[in-house]
Amino acid sequence: MDAAVAGGGIDAAETAPFPDWSQLPLDPLLVVMAALEAPDLVRSGAACSSWRAAYATVRRLRIPTAESPPCLFYPAAGGDPDVATILSPTTGASFRVRLPDPPLRRRSIHGSGHGWLVAADEASNLHLVNPLTGAQHALPPITGLHNMEPAADDEQGNPMYDLYEFPSIYPKPLAYTARELRLYMYFKAVLSCSPGAGSDCVVLLLHKPNGELSFARLGDEAWTWIGGDEYYDEEASEDEEWIDFGYRDAVYNDKDGLFYVLCYGADIITLDLNGASPVVKKIMKDVTNQDNPTKYLVITPWGDLLQVWRMTDSRSSTTPVQEVAEGMKYSDVIDPYDELYTKEVQLYKVDIGNQKLVRIASLGEYTLFLGLNSTMILSTKDLPLLKADCAYLAHDHYEHILKHTYSGKEIRVWNFKSGTLEDVDNVQSWQNWPVPIWITPSLC
Repeated sequence: MDAAVAGGGIDAAETAPFPDWSQLPLDPLLVVMAALEAPDLVRSGAACSSWRAAYATVRRLRIPTAESPPCLFYPAAGGDPDVATILSPTTGASFRVRLPDPPLRRRSIHGSGHGWLVAADEASNLHLVNPLTGAQHALPPITGLHNMEPAADDEQGNPMYDLYEFPSIYPKPLAYTARELRLYMYFKAVLSCSPGAGSDCVVLLLHKPNGELSFARLGDEAWTWIGGDEYYDEEASEDEEWIDFGYRDAVYNDKDGLFYVLCYGADIITLDLNGASPVVKKIMKDVTNQDNPTKYLVITPWGDLLQVWRMTDSRSSTTPVQEVAEGMKYSDVIDPYDELYTKEVQLYKVDIGNQKLVRIASLGEYTLFLGLNSTMILSTKDLPLLKADCAYLAHDHYEHILKHTYSGKEIRVWNFKSGTLEDVDNVQSWQNWPVPIWITPSLC
């Protein structure tokens, strides 16, 4: 063999017991990296210096990469307030990311979509944050909402706000600290597309009082409220009449460019924000007057519109909460043994033609991801580690988060076939703060 090598008959690389992948040329390496899902791509960038340089090239040139299945974003164990864990249930692998200031544990999370989080800072102002790239965009301040005004700081110099919750009934505002207000004010935020699209990205905000709607485009200085007398149709029937509050979930349909918004009574409106003024249309009448269970809206790959109802209950845990957010005290935990758990999840097909909900029993090969994120549905056909006919759950109960901010937060799987709760592999079932959420990691 030595003679052959010396004579040039065999390349030295071919005789090596293992190939030296760090010497892979840049062009084929970029092709490989472009085919990786975001979590695998991030990990590949840590393999060696040449791969790290290739990973930086993918980010700098914004090379399109494979779409990632949903991953769980949650605070990392330990004392570093800036670090979070991203876990992929499709592979079982996880990695850690460091977020830009302010520290993660001093934020509250109110939505996710297209790989970005919607998080509120200590002044109650919302930001879009990409946990993979560290990119961050400020949304209009909380004082840019129609019913908010700044107030004098408290004695410690912390910002205060006046909320005009029901001005026609109670003309005087209610005063809130920023810490209180961000949990009280925001229900959920839904994105139309990646913030990488600039001003084409619309953020729809469901907020107090009682689920009103406002929206903003990237770069806007204030939120646009969708409400008031200009939307009232005197000729509409009671079933068709649109109300400007009570909304609990929304999804964006990129096929028709509309937001579909779900009210607590299970009625649905479409919202067209593409023109100079919002256009609202009611497509489904209310079928219940109950705000409980938590309700979600899903647009399926086959074109159906589904409602998902999640019933919850409280119970005492055998293990108390051990950690609270940075800057908080353990005494801030009202009941360290309290935990909210899911006791049932129900599926309904929305029959718009007949104005009714039809109970269905199974999702077949598909599975759901429910929480404060934009609700997602995914086929498990090519993802053997993902559980079919299930709902992957993250904690999102508004009142429980408000009243039991630092209690344990549920991360479980609901199995529609067996009607039981199961654990998410490789993750502690009860995380603390901020609220865990499903994301689809992206570099864009």
